[in-house]
Amino acid sequence: MTAWLKLVPAWGWALLLGLVLVAVQQIRVSGLQGDLQAERSARLDDAGKLGACRATRTTLLGQVIEQNSALADLRAAELERATRARDMQQQAEGEAQQAEQQAQQVLLERTPAGADACAAASAAFDDELRRERAQ
Repeated sequence: MTAWLKLVPAWGWALLLGLVLVAVQQIRVSGLQGDLQAERSARLDDAGKLGACRATRTTLLGQVIEQNSALADLRAAELERATRARDMQQQAEGEAQQAEQQAQQVLLERTPAGADACAAASAAFDDELRRERAQ
């Protein structure tokens, strides 16, 4: 058998070994091409999802800013209404106190002796109405 091996020169065996190694490497490379393509597809999908997440985040951030602005406007309006209500309440209390004082003055008026109570009350209310209209 060694005689048969000696028929092929050494460089031929090296060439044959090189061809076998190239063939094995080519098989390995073509096997890895599928894996590489799958990874590229996965990365492209991930990049698309990341882009969608960033777009959603930007939209949500804009909505949060809008809502915060609306809340600030509502708080300012609430403070304005509270101030206006407090002013109106103070004004109403002043008017009520003034009406109470006027009612007390009417009650303090004495009915003349021997006068009809209904006629005296009617005259007192008429006097009060004249005073109110004069103001």
